[in-house]
Amino acid sequence: MMKTINRYKNIGGVLFAGLMMLSSCSDYLTTLPTDSLVSDGAISTPEDTKTALNGAYAGLIAVESNYYYGTDFLARAEVGGEDAQTNKVGDRTENYYRFTDRQNNAPQDLWYPPYTVINRVNVLLEAIDKGEVQMNDVVKNSKGEALAIRALAHFNLIITYGTPYLKDNGASLGVPVVKEVLNAVDLPSRSTVAEGYKAVLDDLTEALNWISEEKNYGHLNKWGVKALLARVNLYKGDYEAAYSYAKDVVENGPYKLIDHDKYLEVWGQEENDESIFDLALSSTTYSGSRELWGAVVSPSEYGAVVATQTFIDLLNEDPDDVRLGLLIEDKNGTKRTINKYPGRGAVTINNVRVIRLSDIYLIGAEAALKKTSPDQTLANDYLHAIKDRAHPGVEKPAATLDLVAKERRKELVLEGHRLYDILRQGSEIKRQGTGHFLNGNDLITVNWNDYRTIMPIPQAEIDANPNIKQNPGY
Repeated sequence: MMKTINRYKNIGGVLFAGLMMLSSCSDYLTTLPTDSLVSDGAISTPEDTKTALNGAYAGLIAVESNYYYGTDFLARAEVGGEDAQTNKVGDRTENYYRFTDRQNNAPQDLWYPPYTVINRVNVLLEAIDKGEVQMNDVVKNSKGEALAIRALAHFNLIITYGTPYLKDNGASLGVPVVKEVLNAVDLPSRSTVAEGYKAVLDDLTEALNWISEEKNYGHLNKWGVKALLARVNLYKGDYEAAYSYAKDVVENGPYKLIDHDKYLEVWGQEENDESIFDLALSSTTYSGSRELWGAVVSPSEYGAVVATQTFIDLLNEDPDDVRLGLLIEDKNGTKRTINKYPGRGAVTINNVRVIRLSDIYLIGAEAALKKTSPDQTLANDYLHAIKDRAHPGVEKPAATLDLVAKERRKELVLEGHRLYDILRQGSEIKRQGTGHFLNGNDLITVNWNDYRTIMPIPQAEIDANPNIKQNPGY
């Protein structure tokens, strides 16, 4: 069963605790100072802003507890779809696979870590905006990165705890939007999904005014912000904007697709040509942590997540697809472990690919087909780029939404997208067939009409904050 992080009374409590003393980040990033900051007066120099950012990035992977991008945000998205599943009863990801989380047992792993990140960012932004740090290029960039991190954390909360935007144009309740430092007695209420998206897009748009274009591995830059704008606008259904941002990143950004011949080897490397934004877990400090995603997936550790037969059959539609080479033997000797997290020195040490160029190609292709005046040529070109990399010389397809969706499944499996791709579009999938151990009480047909596809708010938050309403159905 999953561990839980330390409980706080409410969002205000967890954020106030973060304000008093942000947890140490050890040597999570090798490029920045090592410790998070204590609060008042601690952020007074440009170097302090970089250190504060270090704490925010560390919080995204929840390196102190191994949640959020460390495991749970990826796990829920993957085993909740049809391409990956929990291996057996009792394995680490079973609740997400069976959709058995309820109000009384809702994990806090996807709720509190993002708000901890948001608080770390708000502490930094407050210091900058109050003039406690003399403005220079370093501080300007720190402000841009901070705004982008806050946007990412809010967006992840919204898609986890809120109804998909396109279901009701954002009218349903989302999550509290927190853009200032809270104290322990603050009791924020839930904003609507539409209000949350506006806050996310406002932060990302403002970030463009501050953030540098320079590549700094493990950090967001201007291209990473534009890539996030493409993703968020795709989820919102603003296909013109998603198309424009994706096209800009693909055609003008300093990234390129991984070569076919290098595709299988790059997963064991720290950085590659497609890395727009990775969370860089570059230290062996956490090599013994069996709660990180690499250990959860690896057959040498938990081996808790494997490819479904449906996904194996999908890849085998083209026997020459290089991605078939990612399938290795699971604990039972069957080739159904997806080897995207082989580790570097230790199986737990894997950088998290938050934004890859492949994803932006496919966002561009989908948006090109969905926008008011479709761009079939661009959709054909972008889809072909991904398919041709997987199998050089393959015939260029006439892109359709079904083909783009299928290619997203093949290319982005185990990277934290599938469940959200299903829900954001109002799609429906059935999880049946060989290997599944779902029963009649579990969620077999996944679509946005089933209340279980939206996570319940943790009971501890509801008990402490009367302004927080639970999601319908729980």
